[in-house]
Amino acid sequence: MSEQHMAIGHASEIPPAWGAPRTASRRFTVAIREPRGQETFQVAWGELKAEPGVDWVVVLDDGTAWPIKKDLFDRTYEAAGPGRFRKVERSRLVQVPPDTVALLATLEGPLEVRHPDYVAVGSQGEVYANAADWVRDHLVFDTVGSA
Repeated sequence: MSEQHMAIGHASEIPPAWGAPRTASRRFTVAIREPRGQETFQVAWGELKAEPGVDWVVVLDDGTAWPIKKDLFDRTYEAAGPGRFRKVERSRLVQVPPDTVALLATLEGPLEVRHPDYVAVGSQGEVYANAADWVRDHLVFDTVGSA
């Protein structure tokens, strides 16, 4: 059976058959830095770009890093200690079904996301991707029905 491709640029375009988003909270804090010129980040599902003055680069303790728009960071993170930040908004996630490719139009560029990975929904309906192993290692799902 061939894969079904679904273009998704906003949370409203996630098919209802995929189920309601599940909420989860983060287990960790992060550091941030300004991009070093225009930077490109390779992630499991594609390539993301960061621009100085527009984006922050979020950095985990293990060195894993990704870009985020500064205004989005300001709305969704809070100080958690000197130079450390915690995402205060709960993540909302929908798992991509088997045999499906979600073609996401993210704020940082297009991404292809496949099962068992997740489409994450931002505070204003923007979409981005979270790898299943990253979700397992870094998030705790709330009880069923909490979205």
